[in-house]
Amino acid sequence: MRAELQILGWSDVLVSLVFIAFTIILVRWWRLGLEKTLLIGTLRTFVQLTLMGYLLSYIFQEQHWAFMLGLILLMLLVASFEARRRQKVFIPKFFLTVVISLLITVTFVLGTILQFILDVEPWYYPYAMIPIAGMILGNGMNSVSLTANRFVAEMKHREAEIETQLALGATPRQAVHDTLRESIQAALIPNINGMMTVGLVQLPGVMTGQILAGVEPIIAVRYQIMIMYMWITTAAMANILTLGFLYRQYFTQRMQLRRELLRGNNSEGKG
Repeated sequence: MRAELQILGWSDVLVSLVFIAFTIILVRWWRLGLEKTLLIGTLRTFVQLTLMGYLLSYIFQEQHWAFMLGLILLMLLVASFEARRRQKVFIPKFFLTVVISLLITVTFVLGTILQFILDVEPWYYPYAMIPIAGMILGNGMNSVSLTANRFVAEMKHREAEIETQLALGATPRQAVHDTLRESIQAALIPNINGMMTVGLVQLPGVMTGQILAGVEPIIAVRYQIMIMYMWITTAAMANILTLGFLYRQYFTQRMQLRRELLRGNNSEGKG
């Protein structure tokens, strides 16, 4: 016999504040000093997601392709800005680089899913297009931020090694090959670890949400498999494109390392 789950009301959501109360007790007990931050985060989560829920209800009523593409472009710009804001040092043309990389990535991945996997009609069907685009851009933003930070750190650490290779006749691409590889590998670790443990250690949020909504587990599994493959492809593609554009900025036309960029700081610009 299958039990039916009730639709959550606002009163049910408020009951979940018991988790926050318990967390605050633990934080105060350990004197972590995070009470204010936790309360602000709790409030922002409620307000932002509630507003987004009403906004999505409006957006999903729109059925014009130009509106959907404009919304995805706005999401892409916000994701690129957030990725730039997370950088601790100045990276030349970083915002533009991320915009181009994420644009190429979301076009390829989202287009493949909508046209060849889900086969939605019309192709700009908002219930599929917007949530999937959000997952692609969110995952790409996080991964690009990680790989860019690691790239700058590796460039500083390997500065002497890179200049030695340049002096011996290596091209900039050859001189930074190990740096690019280490940066991309580090950024892909969270996604790869997730693929290794999914279904054994954890049940992902999308799959869990579908099951709670009454979807058959095997159907929810199929969607989750697609999403896991989508995430790793998004991360790999966005990282490779970003660093492929980015590393060239650290060399002059004479193939000399621009040392001043490795010693840059936040006051030099936003990238």
